Amino acid sequence: MKKTNDELDSIFDEKSLHRTLKKAKYRAILRTVFISALVVSFVIGLFVKGNNYFIASKGDKITDRIITENQVRMSPNTYTNTDSKSIGVLKGTIKSEAFKVIEDKVIPWGTEEITYDLFGNLNASFSTHSTIVNDTTMYHIPNGQREMLFYVPKYKYKVYANDFDMIKDYPNDKYMEMAISFDKNYTLKEVQKMLPTSAHQTWYWVDNYNYAKSTGYRGEPESGRWLLGISKPSPQLGVKLTSNKVKTEADFLNELQKTDPGEVKSLKDRQKNGLIIGVVVTGTKEELLSLRNKPYVKAASLGAVVDKY
Repeated sequence: MKKTNDELDSIFDEKSLHRTLKKAKYRAILRTVFISALVVSFVIGLFVKGNNYFIASKGDKITDRIITENQVRMSPNTYTNTDSKSIGVLKGTIKSEAFKVIEDKVIPWGTEEITYDLFGNLNASFSTHSTIVNDTTMYHIPNGQREMLFYVPKYKYKVYANDFDMIKDYPNDKYMEMAISFDKNYTLKEVQKMLPTSAHQTWYWVDNYNYAKSTGYRGEPESGRWLLGISKPSPQLGVKLTSNKVKTEADFLNELQKTDPGEVKSLKDRQKNGLIIGVVVTGTKEELLSLRNKPYVKAASLGAVVDKY
């Protein structure tokens, strides 16, 4: 039986409607995909900007804290240049270069990398380490320089470093650093007056030890890395490389208050008896030998040595 014209028109209308609906469906899908892409791009962009802002802000605060802590806790004659920051997803990295200055000579001392997150969790890694050879000798690896050792006056040690005998055999064209551990506590002014002017005073060791537990024998001397101290940069290069404004015990306590107020209280209690229990000096062997046989010298530990010329 032949289909009537009405039936044929009906079939074509259904096909046309189907094509129209199909096209509309595709358009709706494309519109949805496009809008979703815009939303996702906006959210990702917002997340990236927010992540970068908060991670960078957190990094700036950590860097400021490091700089503040370095005013009172930096290793003797050591300076840090914190100029490399990288931002990741919900975390960041701060890279610092450390170098040691002896007179007007610079020695690369290593790098420190601190990884942090938004919650303030920190993880530090170092490119160097220290190796103890014997009771009075420590080396900095990988550059092979000697590291100074420090002896707390109120503790006793089985062996004390006395490196004056060693440096007298060094050639005259060397600059060196040496840690002088005192026989007791002194004020900063007392130390500055009692040492020979030929030895250049560059760092003063602050006594923050709790003697309530024991004043008997101590197993090992202290390394310079984590000690509290007042830095006095060398008059030439050192002054150019630091913004340290700590000149007195009061300045020192004010800086320490910013990061460790609890420590400040105990230090103030003993301030009247003198906070300084050691000093780091630099110079030639003849300049350092001027300290030999001084009654206040309990130990003398040689540190890094560089060519004078």
